[in-house]
Amino acid sequence: MKALEIDDRLESLISELEFKEAKEVIKDSLFTEILYRISKFTDEVNWFNDKYGKTLEEFKKEYESKAEDYEKYDDLMAWEFAQQGKEYWEKKLEELKSVL
Repeated sequence: MKALEIDDRLESLISELEFKEAKEVIKDSLFTEILYRISKFTDEVNWFNDKYGKTLEEFKKEYESKAEDYEKYDDLMAWEFAQQGKEYWEKKLEELKSVL
């Protein structure tokens, strides 16, 4: 892995922001971005939960037992994507926590 060079002006800003080192700034920034992504996906999952009054699993089971409905199919795909995105970033958050 290539080392990141930090010039004196950047080091000064890092100190002024009360970070110990650049590595801490990077980890903090990653942590914030991952939490933001989890929040966005969670909001979307919750929106679908509220729209249909059921969980993704309940909705999928019901959808698969009925005739084709293109609007519900689109919602199912978006809902599954949101759920998968939420789970993916939650795993990444755990990975980041393990190196903090």
